[in-house]
This record gives sequence, C-alpha cells and structure tokens, in this order.
Amino acid sequence: MCVAKFNDKCKMINRSKLGRAVHGMLTRAKVEKRLISGLLPAIAYLEKSPEDVVICVLPQSRPGDATTHIQTVLLQAFCYENYIPVIQVDSSEKLDSYCGEQTKGSISGCNCVLITKDPSMPVTPEEDIPMSPTEQILADFYECTLEEFPRPVIELPS
Repeated sequence: MCVAKFNDKCKMINRSKLGRAVHGMLTRAKVEKRLISGLLPAIAYLEKSPEDVVICVLPQSRPGDATTHIQTVLLQAFCYENYIPVIQVDSSEKLDSYCGEQTKGSISGCNCVLITKDPSMPVTPEEDIPMSPTEQILADFYECTLEEFPRPVIELPS
C-alpha cells in the first residue's frame, strides 16, 4: 500500500467512535458464532488455526496480576507474529458483559476474545482474510497505531 494512502486512512479513523465499533463487532460475532472467548479456548484455537483469526481483543491488564499480564504479553506476541491485529480495551467487566455467557446471576470470564473469519464472506484476491467494514476499521486502527507508545486503549461504552 502506498504510504500516502495509508496515512490518509489513518487520519480518517474517528477514535471517539471505536468503542461502539468494538461493541458492534463483538455483538455481531457472538450472534454469528464467530467469537472465541477466554484465554485457554483462545490459545487452543490459535494453536490449531491462527489463519482463521481476524482480530484479538484484550482488556488492559490489572496492576498486580502478574500471571495474567505474562499470558497477555505472550498472546500479543503470538498474534503479532501471525499478523493478527490486537485491540486493547479499557475494561474486562465491559468485555464480559458484551461476550460472556450469561449463567444464573453471573457472567463467565472473557479475559480474551478472538473473532474468527466469516465463512460466508466472499474472498477477494487483494485481501488475506475477508472482513466486515467494522473489522476493517479496527484492523486499520491497529496498523496505524503500531508504533504508538503506550499502545492506545479503546474505551468501551457502558
């Protein structure tokens, strides 16, 4: 891709609307049964078919939780090596409410979410994995912010 076109694309991303985009993407993927939630199921899925993963969504690590932080860093490294965009969000509780399985009075943990490709979307020669427009916006945001430090965190709506 031409650098000028890429920079224009980066400037056009409205960061204030990304939280709603993530919410919409997660809701749609859950309905379409393309959502893998939880650290162990995500790792198992990545081991067998990383090429089918469109985006990985992770909440910010909580201070003092070294185990989760190390697992998250390793997962991010694996995704980076396999060209899987990683979107970091502000709240594990909000992520739980969007994608966790509702059981009597509680929501199961959702400390990591993978969105898999939609088999019904047509594949074109210029793209590796077909993505919805929202998924493409979030993947572009990831590409545009690769060199930002600290990594941007998307604030999810309540």
